Amino acid sequence: MTTYAEFAADEEYTSKQSGSAIEVLIINADDPSDVIIGATTGINSTDDFEVIPVEEAGEDGVDEIVQGRHSLQFTIPAFWTPEWGDNLPTRQNFIGKSYVVIERFGEDRPNAGVVINAFTGCKLSRVGQQQGARGAKTVDLAFACQRRYNGAEWAALTGA
Repeated sequence: MTTYAEFAADEEYTSKQSGSAIEVLIINADDPSDVIIGATTGINSTDDFEVIPVEEAGEDGVDEIVQGRHSLQFTIPAFWTPEWGDNLPTRQNFIGKSYVVIERFGEDRPNAGVVINAFTGCKLSRVGQQQGARGAKTVDLAFACQRRYNGAEWAALTGA
């Protein structure tokens, strides 16, 4: 398997990447061998960094912008299977479940297995399901999480 350092030294590091080259894994944080969903159709994430404009009385505008809280939410659309449906939390058992979500290059791709983002402390906030008469049944999972590590940070943290 390619290490992150080898990937960063390769021309692929500065190349545009197809979304189909990336796989998203949802892993039970209590049992890393338990991959809840191993193939999705994408991920849409947002890091929100709070900024507060500060305007002092008598001034003609903003003099300072202070930074505050950080929050991170993301959604994952995926194809639904009965197995995945049975592994997803329900009202009866969602409390206390935490996940690690990994974005990495998929099998049979250059740099397969190299992590490009890792989300930790993830809590599922919504499960949506869609089905139409002529298409595959899909699911849309929404999460809030504590931290996102980019590929270089994750490699430094895990030694990969």
